Amino acid sequence: MRVRVLLFVLVGTASTGSAQQLSSVADAALPSRTAADTLHTRTRPVRALGELFIVQLIPFTVNNVIRDKEWARVGLQSWEENLENPWQWDNDHFIANQFGHPYHGNLYFNSARTNGYSFWASVPWAYGGSAMWELFAEQFAPSANDLLNTGTGGVTLGESLYRLSSLVLDNRATGSERTWREIFATLLDPVRGFNRLLDGEVSHVGPNPPDWRPSHDQGLLDVGYRRIAVNNSFSGSQAVDQAVAHFHLGYGDLATDVRSKPFSHFEFNAELSDEASQGERGRLSLLTARGTLGGIELHHGSTARHTLGALLTYEYYNNPAFEYGGQSVYGGLISEFHKADDKDDKKVRATTEVLLQGIIIGATLSEHYYAGEGRNYDYGMGLGTRLAATLVKPARGAIRVGWGGRWLHTLNGAQSAHYQGGGFFEARLFVTSKFGLGASYYNYHRKTNYTGFATVTQTSPMLNFFLTTAMPSLTP
Repeated sequence: MRVRVLLFVLVGTASTGSAQQLSSVADAALPSRTAADTLHTRTRPVRALGELFIVQLIPFTVNNVIRDKEWARVGLQSWEENLENPWQWDNDHFIANQFGHPYHGNLYFNSARTNGYSFWASVPWAYGGSAMWELFAEQFAPSANDLLNTGTGGVTLGESLYRLSSLVLDNRATGSERTWREIFATLLDPVRGFNRLLDGEVSHVGPNPPDWRPSHDQGLLDVGYRRIAVNNSFSGSQAVDQAVAHFHLGYGDLATDVRSKPFSHFEFNAELSDEASQGERGRLSLLTARGTLGGIELHHGSTARHTLGALLTYEYYNNPAFEYGGQSVYGGLISEFHKADDKDDKKVRATTEVLLQGIIIGATLSEHYYAGEGRNYDYGMGLGTRLAATLVKPARGAIRVGWGGRWLHTLNGAQSAHYQGGGFFEARLFVTSKFGLGASYYNYHRKTNYTGFATVTQTSPMLNFFLTTAMPSLTP
């Protein structure tokens, strides 16, 4: 099968009649959907509970029986101790705590979501599944950071992957196209794929539920080169060169869909970097998901629309410049501006974000904390902000500029407080409806105040050059 067909299947096909646009960041306003939010019209609580046990039993059995891990040797005594003793902080490696736990939380969430539960009704399943694991599947004391990472991260990743799998699926497809769609959708959401197999939906031909297609969607695949200035110099010997592949999916429209059902708009980003530059960090250098929770319209005029909106965010950054992983909520003003005579989807539009961030749990590199199990980062809670503006010419290009920063007060680790953030700029231009080029710049800065140790400051700008392809092709 040709590469073009494979990419077509992976991203989904897309839109529901609206002109395709560049979705590097909230594009033009499009009508929001009001269709049902679930795959099934009825819930299946017994099956959902059974699948939650299955997705826990599989990793537990591997670690208990095959790998003979000490922490997996549980019984009545360990259960009693875990129920009686206070919760602690887990010291696993960064990848395990900031990626592994949220991913498993996504499976807990989707054990309910793919069995007919709405978004909000599925949220307790992510936290409940995490609590069950912490109390009954590990010999060690239950961990507060694991509960927050698994629960909150599981909700964000879970709904994003659920909706992304909907884009891939097409009940009208037949033959090899149908087979590939079902395979890719199952890789994205294994619990959903299992349920579709049980229900005979993998081969049933019929219409698609309306909620499978958003008001707008656009995938972008960037392949290029990045240079990281570790000590604020691109020419120094410590600067790092990376080959990078970055996938971005814009689902729905931020300015319009923020008032619709949760995650009617979300942005999903995944990035792989070459192994040589990443070293022990692993090739996954970035994974983020940000989805809308709801909003209140303040003003809707002929040239502008202003909305108070709330968003839920999962973040995982692990590159030579910095590591940060966390779960956050954002809230603030989302605005869209366009010409008064803008009656179609082809005019230039601008979107701005003025958001405050509440960090539910965040992890960042520490120079003065190391645990024997591999943890070298501090855990804390804090506040942040995001200021961003995007100028979009549909099907032609986009410019994005902004600044973001966060302050993290350490709750567990070295006695410290971390400030990190920086300004960013991105520009992309499409030469054809499918192919283009672009560049981006991010000036990362960190300042950490330690108790009993010297203050640490770091500035590591990053410069990217890339070729980009739109999936599906942009409509002129």
